[in-house]
Amino acid sequence: MLKSALTNTEYVLRGGRSHLFVLNAGSLLSVLADTETLLTAPCFLWVPQGLSSSIKLAAGTRGSMISVPATHLGTSIPDSSIGNTTREAIGYPIIGRDPAASLVKKLQGLQDTIFAELVANDLAAQSVIRYSLTLLVIELWRASQPTLGTTKPLPRTIVQNFMSLADLHLADHWTVQAYANEIGVTKDRLTTAVRRSTGRSPLAEIHRKLIREAELLLANSGLQVSEIGYKLGFRDAAYFSRFFNRNTGISPNRFRQQRTTRAADNSFAAWP
Repeated sequence: MLKSALTNTEYVLRGGRSHLFVLNAGSLLSVLADTETLLTAPCFLWVPQGLSSSIKLAAGTRGSMISVPATHLGTSIPDSSIGNTTREAIGYPIIGRDPAASLVKKLQGLQDTIFAELVANDLAAQSVIRYSLTLLVIELWRASQPTLGTTKPLPRTIVQNFMSLADLHLADHWTVQAYANEIGVTKDRLTTAVRRSTGRSPLAEIHRKLIREAELLLANSGLQVSEIGYKLGFRDAAYFSRFFNRNTGISPNRFRQQRTTRAADNSFAAWP
């Protein structure tokens, strides 16, 4: 909650998460990509992940702010015909100048629901949070005044959509063609956009994400190698081990042993 303060308050956003500011009173000054924007309540501002920015709140400003990790945002995208345009819309800043009172009330209410569920952590809290985020994203999409047509998506949008979908469906082992179909572009166009942005093909990027998740689970969980493989969508533990070995040059068991040994060497007990 953004409570009334006696002095100006500044938030420096480094781009690791997406942020939504909703003001009921006061004003904010945003600096996005070297562009200053002054907003006076009632208003709202959506700052997407990956965009470094500065938000200055004037003294007496009241409202709320929500910070959303990329993984949670990805799972909140509607799984329908508006999914692609929604994902594209929230990939850019959305500025709400003098919005309808009903929209401000909706955004504030959804933020309040998410906060209450996080605090209470009651049964099905994560489901309520996810559904609330979906409703919030749809409201932002509506506020962006989308044009539903056949406009070709920009390469940056294609890559953003691919990265979000890859995180969401990593364990589903979608083909590159399936991702292209979901985004609404050809396989060649998807490959070109991703390669120019990352230096890797879409398949190589998917494999990189799988290896990263596997390494995190091997290093930080007590799951067996077969369980980790199953969690990542591999139905055959032997195939998962071969996949890991082929991409890292080391077996999953050996990777875990090295991490365990390294952690033990860095413990207090290992000090002279």
